[in-house]
Amino acid sequence: MKKSILLLRFSAMGDVALLAPVVQAFTQRYPETPITLVTRSRFGVFFEGFPTVTVVGADFTGRHKGFAGLVRLFRELQRKSAYAIVVDVHQNLRTVVLKSLFRLVGVRSVTIDKGRSEKKALTRKENKIRRQLPHTVDRYVQTFEKAGFSLQPPRPFQFPAFYSAEEELQHFLDIQSIPSNVPWLGIAPFAQHRQKMWPFERFEPLLEELVRRQPLAIFLFGGGASEIAQLETLRQQFPQAILVAGQLSLSAELLLLRRLKGMVCMDSGNMHLGALSGVPVLSIWGATHPDAGFGPWGQDEEAILQISADVLTCRPCSVFGNKPCWRGDLACLYDISVENVAERVEQMLARD
Repeated sequence: MKKSILLLRFSAMGDVALLAPVVQAFTQRYPETPITLVTRSRFGVFFEGFPTVTVVGADFTGRHKGFAGLVRLFRELQRKSAYAIVVDVHQNLRTVVLKSLFRLVGVRSVTIDKGRSEKKALTRKENKIRRQLPHTVDRYVQTFEKAGFSLQPPRPFQFPAFYSAEEELQHFLDIQSIPSNVPWLGIAPFAQHRQKMWPFERFEPLLEELVRRQPLAIFLFGGGASEIAQLETLRQQFPQAILVAGQLSLSAELLLLRRLKGMVCMDSGNMHLGALSGVPVLSIWGATHPDAGFGPWGQDEEAILQISADVLTCRPCSVFGNKPCWRGDLACLYDISVENVAERVEQMLARD
Protein backbone atom coordinates (compact mmCIF):
# COMPACT_ATOMS: atom_id res chain seq x y z
CA MET A 1 0.00 0.00 0.00
CA LYS A 2 1.29 3.44 -0.97
CA LYS A 3 2.00 5.49 2.13
CA SER A 4 0.04 8.71 2.49
CA ILE A 5 1.05 12.22 3.50
CA LEU A 6 -0.79 13.15 6.71
CA LEU A 7 -1.59 16.87 6.48
CA LEU A 8 -2.83 18.77 9.55
CA ARG A 9 -4.71 22.11 9.39
CA PHE A 10 -7.78 22.41 11.57
CA SER A 11 -8.83 26.07 11.30
CA ALA A 12 -9.58 28.89 10.64
CA MET A 13 -11.69 28.80 7.48
CA GLY A 14 -9.49 31.18 5.49
CA ASP A 15 -6.29 29.41 6.54
CA VAL A 16 -7.71 26.04 5.52
CA ALA A 17 -8.94 27.44 2.20
CA LEU A 18 -5.43 28.76 1.49
CA LEU A 19 -4.22 25.16 1.51
CA ALA A 20 -6.19 24.49 -1.68
CA PRO A 21 -3.61 25.89 -4.16
CA VAL A 22 -0.88 23.90 -2.41
CA VAL A 23 -2.85 20.66 -2.33
CA GLN A 24 -3.79 21.09 -5.99
CA ALA A 25 -0.14 21.62 -6.93
CA PHE A 26 0.81 18.52 -4.92
CA THR A 27 -1.79 16.27 -6.58
CA GLN A 28 -0.63 17.42 -10.00
CA ARG A 29 3.09 16.95 -9.38
CA TYR A 30 2.92 13.85 -7.17
CA PRO A 31 -0.19 12.00 -8.42
CA GLU A 32 1.00 8.67 -6.99
CA THR A 33 1.22 9.99 -3.42
CA PRO A 34 -2.10 10.29 -1.59
CA ILE A 35 -2.87 12.95 1.02
CA THR A 36 -4.92 12.44 4.15
CA LEU A 37 -6.01 15.89 5.32
CA VAL A 38 -7.29 16.36 8.86
CA THR A 39 -9.47 19.44 9.20
CA ARG A 40 -12.95 20.40 10.34
CA SER A 41 -15.60 18.54 8.38
CA ARG A 42 -17.27 21.60 6.84
CA PHE A 43 -13.97 22.68 5.26
CA GLY A 44 -13.64 19.47 3.31
CA VAL A 45 -15.56 21.13 0.48
CA PHE A 46 -12.44 23.11 -0.48
CA PHE A 47 -10.73 19.87 -1.57
CA GLU A 48 -13.60 18.03 -3.25
CA GLY A 49 -12.19 18.41 -6.73
CA PHE A 50 -8.72 17.05 -6.01
CA PRO A 51 -7.86 13.41 -6.73
CA THR A 52 -5.93 11.32 -4.19
CA VAL A 53 -7.06 13.57 -1.28
CA THR A 54 -9.02 12.06 1.60
CA VAL A 55 -10.46 14.49 4.16
CA VAL A 56 -10.86 13.33 7.75
CA GLY A 57 -13.20 15.51 9.77
CA ALA A 58 -11.91 16.45 13.23
CA ASP A 59 -14.54 16.98 15.92
CA PHE A 60 -12.79 18.80 18.76
CA THR A 61 -16.01 19.56 20.60
CA GLY A 62 -17.15 15.94 20.52
CA ARG A 63 -15.40 12.64 19.86
CA HIS A 64 -11.93 14.20 19.47
CA LYS A 65 -12.12 16.54 22.47
CA GLY A 66 -9.24 16.62 24.94
CA PHE A 67 -6.26 14.30 25.15
CA ALA A 68 -8.42 11.16 25.07
CA GLY A 69 -10.12 12.46 21.94
CA LEU A 70 -6.77 13.08 20.25
CA VAL A 71 -5.70 9.52 21.06
CA ARG A 72 -8.97 8.36 19.48
CA LEU A 73 -8.27 10.48 16.38
CA PHE A 74 -4.73 9.05 16.21
CA ARG A 75 -6.10 5.51 16.25
CA GLU A 76 -8.71 6.31 13.64
CA LEU A 77 -6.02 7.75 11.37
CA GLN A 78 -3.86 4.67 11.86
CA ARG A 79 -6.72 2.48 10.66
CA LYS A 80 -7.23 4.57 7.55
CA SER A 81 -3.72 4.50 6.10
CA ALA A 82 0.01 4.10 6.59
CA TYR A 83 1.88 7.41 6.59
CA ALA A 84 5.24 8.42 5.22
CA ILE A 85 5.32 11.73 7.10
CA VAL A 86 3.15 14.16 9.06
CA VAL A 87 3.05 17.66 7.55
CA ASP A 88 1.88 20.09 10.23
CA VAL A 89 0.82 23.42 8.74
CA HIS A 90 -1.16 24.43 11.82
CA GLN A 91 1.30 24.19 14.74
CA ASN A 92 -0.79 24.19 17.89
CA LEU A 93 -1.09 22.02 20.98
CA ARG A 94 -3.31 19.47 19.25
CA THR A 95 -0.85 18.97 16.40
CA VAL A 96 2.00 18.64 18.91
CA VAL A 97 0.14 15.76 20.60
CA LEU A 98 -0.68 14.05 17.30
CA LYS A 99 2.90 14.39 16.02
CA SER A 100 4.21 12.94 19.29
CA LEU A 101 1.89 9.94 19.00
CA PHE A 102 2.95 9.28 15.42
CA ARG A 103 6.59 9.69 16.37
CA LEU A 104 6.17 6.83 18.86
CA VAL A 105 5.21 4.54 15.95
CA GLY A 106 8.06 5.72 13.74
CA VAL A 107 6.42 8.42 11.60
CA ARG A 108 8.48 11.60 11.35
CA SER A 109 7.02 15.07 10.96
CA VAL A 110 7.74 18.55 9.65
CA THR A 111 6.23 21.74 11.03
CA ILE A 112 5.36 25.13 9.57
CA ASP A 113 7.43 28.15 10.54
CA LYS A 114 4.78 30.77 11.23
CA GLY A 115 7.35 33.55 11.56
CA ARG A 116 6.06 34.61 14.96
CA SER A 117 9.10 36.74 15.83
CA GLU A 118 8.94 38.55 12.47
CA LYS A 119 5.23 39.23 12.91
CA LYS A 120 5.81 40.47 16.45
CA ALA A 121 8.42 42.92 15.14
CA LEU A 122 6.03 44.06 12.41
CA THR A 123 3.17 44.76 14.81
CA ARG A 124 4.84 46.04 17.98
CA LYS A 125 4.05 49.56 19.14
CA GLU A 126 7.56 50.99 18.92
CA ASN A 127 10.47 50.40 16.52
CA LYS A 128 8.51 48.30 14.06
CA ILE A 129 10.43 46.35 11.46
CA ARG A 130 8.33 46.81 8.34
CA ARG A 131 8.79 44.39 5.48
CA GLN A 132 6.74 42.01 3.39
CA LEU A 133 6.66 38.64 5.12
CA PRO A 134 6.03 35.36 3.27
CA HIS A 135 2.42 34.72 2.38
CA THR A 136 0.66 31.91 4.24
CA VAL A 137 0.53 29.89 1.00
CA ASP A 138 4.30 30.28 0.63
CA ARG A 139 4.78 29.14 4.24
CA TYR A 140 2.75 26.04 3.42
CA VAL A 141 4.98 25.42 0.40
CA GLN A 142 8.10 25.79 2.55
CA THR A 143 6.74 23.17 4.94
CA PHE A 144 6.19 20.71 2.09
CA GLU A 145 9.73 21.43 0.93
CA LYS A 146 10.99 20.35 4.37
CA ALA A 147 9.20 17.06 3.70
CA GLY A 148 10.98 16.70 0.35
CA PHE A 149 8.23 17.92 -1.99
CA SER A 150 8.84 20.91 -4.26
CA LEU A 151 5.67 22.76 -5.27
CA GLN A 152 4.61 25.80 -7.29
CA PRO A 153 0.97 26.68 -6.52
CA PRO A 154 -0.85 28.55 -9.29
CA ARG A 155 -1.18 32.29 -8.92
CA PRO A 156 -4.00 33.16 -9.37
CA PHE A 157 -5.94 30.07 -8.37
CA GLN A 158 -9.57 29.03 -8.79
CA PHE A 159 -11.43 26.32 -6.91
CA PRO A 160 -12.68 23.55 -9.19
CA ALA A 161 -16.38 23.94 -10.00
CA PHE A 162 -18.70 22.52 -7.36
CA TYR A 163 -21.06 20.74 -9.74
CA SER A 164 -22.94 19.06 -6.89
CA ALA A 165 -24.26 22.48 -5.83
CA GLU A 166 -25.42 23.70 -9.25
CA GLU A 167 -29.05 22.72 -8.76
CA GLU A 168 -29.18 24.33 -5.30
CA LEU A 169 -27.66 27.56 -6.57
CA GLN A 170 -29.87 27.72 -9.66
CA HIS A 171 -33.00 27.27 -7.54
CA PHE A 172 -31.84 30.13 -5.29
CA LEU A 173 -31.17 32.42 -8.26
CA ASP A 174 -34.47 31.53 -9.95
CA ILE A 175 -36.48 32.94 -7.06
CA GLN A 176 -34.59 36.26 -7.09
CA SER A 177 -35.41 39.27 -9.24
CA ILE A 178 -32.09 39.88 -10.95
CA PRO A 179 -32.02 42.24 -13.94
CA SER A 180 -30.18 40.92 -16.96
CA ASN A 181 -26.85 42.34 -18.09
CA VAL A 182 -25.87 44.02 -14.82
CA PRO A 183 -22.64 43.37 -12.88
CA TRP A 184 -22.93 41.09 -9.86
CA LEU A 185 -21.18 42.60 -6.83
CA GLY A 186 -20.54 40.73 -3.58
CA ILE A 187 -20.54 42.58 -0.25
CA ALA A 188 -18.98 40.85 2.78
CA PRO A 189 -18.83 43.50 5.55
CA PHE A 190 -17.72 41.34 8.46
CA ALA A 191 -14.55 39.91 9.96
CA GLN A 192 -13.74 38.05 13.15
CA HIS A 193 -12.70 41.19 15.05
CA ARG A 194 -14.01 44.77 15.13
CA GLN A 195 -10.52 46.14 14.45
CA LYS A 196 -10.74 44.62 10.96
CA MET A 197 -14.23 45.88 10.02
CA TRP A 198 -15.02 49.09 8.17
CA PRO A 199 -17.95 50.71 10.03
CA PHE A 200 -21.13 48.89 9.06
CA GLU A 201 -23.16 52.12 9.06
CA ARG A 202 -21.16 53.24 6.02
CA PHE A 203 -22.47 50.45 3.82
CA GLU A 204 -25.84 52.13 3.38
CA PRO A 205 -24.35 55.32 1.87
CA LEU A 206 -21.86 53.17 -0.05
CA LEU A 207 -24.63 51.16 -1.71
CA GLU A 208 -26.57 54.35 -2.40
CA GLU A 209 -23.55 55.75 -4.22
CA LEU A 210 -22.80 52.54 -6.10
CA VAL A 211 -26.33 52.08 -7.46
CA ARG A 212 -26.42 55.77 -8.37
CA ARG A 213 -23.36 55.25 -10.53
CA GLN A 214 -24.55 52.12 -12.36
CA PRO A 215 -27.14 49.32 -12.25
CA LEU A 216 -26.00 46.43 -10.05
CA ALA A 217 -27.08 43.16 -8.50
CA ILE A 218 -25.71 43.08 -4.95
CA PHE A 219 -25.15 39.85 -3.03
CA LEU A 220 -24.78 40.11 0.77
CA PHE A 221 -22.46 37.58 2.44
CA GLY A 222 -22.00 36.79 6.11
CA GLY A 223 -22.90 34.22 8.71
CA GLY A 224 -24.60 33.89 12.07
CA ALA A 225 -27.79 35.48 13.39
CA SER A 226 -26.27 38.86 14.26
CA GLU A 227 -24.64 39.36 10.86
CA ILE A 228 -27.75 38.18 9.02
CA ALA A 229 -29.88 40.69 10.98
CA GLN A 230 -27.58 43.55 9.98
CA LEU A 231 -27.51 42.46 6.34
CA GLU A 232 -31.29 42.25 6.36
CA THR A 233 -31.44 46.01 7.04
CA LEU A 234 -29.54 46.59 3.79
CA ARG A 235 -31.70 44.13 1.87
CA GLN A 236 -34.84 45.96 2.96
CA GLN A 237 -33.45 49.31 1.80
CA PHE A 238 -32.10 48.24 -1.57
CA PRO A 239 -34.19 46.24 -4.07
CA GLN A 240 -30.94 45.38 -5.85
CA ALA A 241 -29.67 43.52 -2.76
CA ILE A 242 -29.96 39.74 -2.30
CA LEU A 243 -29.28 38.13 1.06
CA VAL A 244 -26.96 35.15 0.61
CA ALA A 245 -26.00 34.68 4.27
CA GLY A 246 -27.77 31.71 5.77
CA GLN A 247 -29.42 30.73 2.50
CA LEU A 248 -26.92 28.43 0.79
CA SER A 249 -24.52 25.61 1.56
CA LEU A 250 -20.84 26.48 1.47
CA SER A 251 -20.51 24.63 -1.86
CA ALA A 252 -23.27 26.72 -3.41
CA GLU A 253 -21.79 29.95 -2.01
CA LEU A 254 -18.46 29.10 -3.61
CA LEU A 255 -20.21 28.40 -6.91
CA LEU A 256 -21.97 31.77 -6.66
CA LEU A 257 -18.70 33.56 -5.93
CA ARG A 258 -17.35 32.39 -9.30
CA ARG A 259 -20.11 34.38 -11.05
CA LEU A 260 -19.40 37.71 -9.35
CA LYS A 261 -17.78 40.61 -11.18
CA GLY A 262 -16.16 41.76 -7.95
CA MET A 263 -16.37 41.57 -4.18
CA VAL A 264 -15.98 44.12 -1.35
CA CYS A 265 -14.68 42.50 1.82
CA MET A 266 -12.50 42.91 4.87
CA ASP A 267 -9.34 41.04 5.85
CA SER A 268 -11.47 37.97 6.41
CA GLY A 269 -12.29 34.42 5.41
CA ASN A 270 -14.62 35.78 2.73
CA MET A 271 -11.71 37.71 1.22
CA HIS A 272 -9.79 34.45 0.82
CA LEU A 273 -12.81 32.59 -0.56
CA GLY A 274 -13.38 35.37 -3.10
CA ALA A 275 -9.77 35.50 -4.21
CA LEU A 276 -9.53 31.70 -4.40
CA SER A 277 -12.71 31.66 -6.51
CA GLY A 278 -11.02 33.83 -9.12
CA VAL A 279 -13.05 36.93 -8.21
CA PRO A 280 -11.45 40.40 -8.15
CA VAL A 281 -11.70 41.60 -4.56
CA LEU A 282 -11.46 44.99 -2.91
CA SER A 283 -10.37 44.21 0.63
CA ILE A 284 -10.49 46.96 3.27
CA TRP A 285 -7.75 46.75 5.91
CA GLY A 286 -7.59 48.31 9.36
CA ALA A 287 -5.51 47.10 12.31
CA THR A 288 -3.93 44.31 10.25
CA HIS A 289 -1.70 44.59 7.18
CA PRO A 290 -1.04 42.46 4.08
CA ASP A 291 2.67 42.52 4.95
CA ALA A 292 1.95 39.92 7.65
CA GLY A 293 1.31 37.42 4.85
CA PHE A 294 -2.48 37.15 4.72
CA GLY A 295 -3.34 39.16 1.61
CA PRO A 296 -5.69 37.90 -1.14
CA TRP A 297 -3.74 35.16 -2.93
CA GLY A 298 -2.86 35.86 -6.54
CA GLN A 299 -4.12 39.46 -6.57
CA ASP A 300 -2.13 42.69 -6.65
CA GLU A 301 -2.27 46.08 -4.95
CA GLU A 302 -5.55 46.89 -6.69
CA ALA A 303 -7.15 44.37 -4.32
CA ILE A 304 -6.05 46.31 -1.20
CA LEU A 305 -7.56 49.47 0.28
CA GLN A 306 -5.85 50.81 3.38
CA ILE A 307 -4.45 53.91 5.04
CA SER A 308 -0.71 53.86 4.44
CA ALA A 309 1.46 52.84 7.37
CA ASP A 310 3.54 55.93 6.55
CA VAL A 311 0.47 58.01 7.44
CA LEU A 312 -0.71 55.94 10.40
CA THR A 313 2.58 54.74 11.84
CA CYS A 314 0.77 52.60 14.41
CA ARG A 315 -0.25 50.23 11.61
CA PRO A 316 -0.24 47.31 11.81
CA CYS A 317 -0.93 46.91 15.53
CA SER A 318 -1.96 43.27 15.35
CA VAL A 319 -1.43 40.17 13.24
CA PHE A 320 -5.04 38.99 13.59
CA GLY A 321 -6.89 42.19 14.55
CA ASN A 322 -7.69 40.95 18.03
CA LYS A 323 -5.98 43.73 20.01
CA PRO A 324 -7.59 47.04 21.06
CA CYS A 325 -6.71 50.17 19.09
CA TRP A 326 -3.76 51.98 20.68
CA ARG A 327 -5.13 55.35 19.54
CA GLY A 328 -8.65 54.54 20.64
CA ASP A 329 -10.30 55.90 17.48
CA LEU A 330 -9.75 53.18 14.83
CA ALA A 331 -8.56 55.86 12.42
CA CYS A 332 -7.22 53.08 10.17
CA LEU A 333 -10.84 52.26 9.34
CA TYR A 334 -12.78 55.47 9.97
CA ASP A 335 -10.40 57.50 7.76
CA ILE A 336 -11.41 55.42 4.72
CA SER A 337 -14.29 57.36 3.18
CA VAL A 338 -17.40 56.15 1.38
CA GLU A 339 -16.27 58.08 -1.70
CA ASN A 340 -12.89 56.36 -1.68
CA VAL A 341 -14.46 52.89 -1.50
CA ALA A 342 -17.04 53.72 -4.17
CA GLU A 343 -14.35 54.95 -6.55
CA ARG A 344 -12.28 51.81 -6.08
CA VAL A 345 -15.33 49.58 -6.58
CA GLU A 346 -16.17 51.39 -9.81
CA GLN A 347 -12.61 50.82 -11.03
CA MET A 348 -12.80 47.13 -10.06
CA LEU A 349 -16.05 46.59 -11.92
CA ALA A 350 -14.69 48.35 -15.01
CA ARG A 351 -11.77 45.92 -15.36
CA ASP A 352 -12.04 43.10 -17.88
